[in-house]
Amino acid sequence: MEFYSGLKIKLRLHRSYVYIENWIMDYTPIAGNYNKAEDEAKTLQLLGYPVMTKHLEPIVGKKILDYGCGTGNFCRVLDAMGAKVAGVDISEGMIDVARKTSPPGISFNRICSGDLSLFGEQSFDHVVSNFVLCAIPSKQMISKIFSEIYRVLRDDGSFILVNSNWEESNGREFVSFRLEHCRHLESGCSVRAVTKSDPPIIFEDFFRSKTEYREMAGAAGFRTEVLEEPLAPDDGSRWLDERTYPPFFIIVFRKKQL
Repeated sequence: MEFYSGLKIKLRLHRSYVYIENWIMDYTPIAGNYNKAEDEAKTLQLLGYPVMTKHLEPIVGKKILDYGCGTGNFCRVLDAMGAKVAGVDISEGMIDVARKTSPPGISFNRICSGDLSLFGEQSFDHVVSNFVLCAIPSKQMISKIFSEIYRVLRDDGSFILVNSNWEESNGREFVSFRLEHCRHLESGCSVRAVTKSDPPIIFEDFFRSKTEYREMAGAAGFRTEVLEEPLAPDDGSRWLDERTYPPFFIIVFRKKQL
């Protein structure tokens, strides 16, 4: 998970919750708790990861970058499937935990937001990013990230974006997290997601519509290939709103061949 680093931050604890003020979160103090929350994120693991990996097939031998990798949970999934994985994040604490909990074949690096200069052009077959762009208040920074990801992707490579699905699931509760109701969803407004981990982590994010993300991606040179909004199957599992409201959306962007 990667957060825009242009503002000051203040972290405080209250009633066992982790609150982030001024919209920016420094994960270094809570990297261990975040890693635990990721391990318990069943909604994403069971509904999101299978969709993402489906669009990455064939995975074996592919070079994949996880932008905003956090503590490396999805990197480890991809590594186990035979990919050559690199993860980047702006939090040194998150990267430290990722290195300690991941196989040695995965490369982890700390970066500044939107700066992929350590990689050359067309370095990766695919790039993935889970719940990262929603944490960035600046559309200019989001556009910069799209452009950098486009640069490091090979021709016809894909960028898979995952974000909470506020347009469809505002105020809904899922097994792993809930989206607190926002009365007026407007571009750039503050929205709040809360994990079900112990202690819960509150994310102060920023709403952008799926259309906005597609437009910014298009301006960077991508075309939208697929939009998926996965629902939970009626399989007897103890799902909550996942059966009727999609917790997140998954967009597959394709780098246009020149």
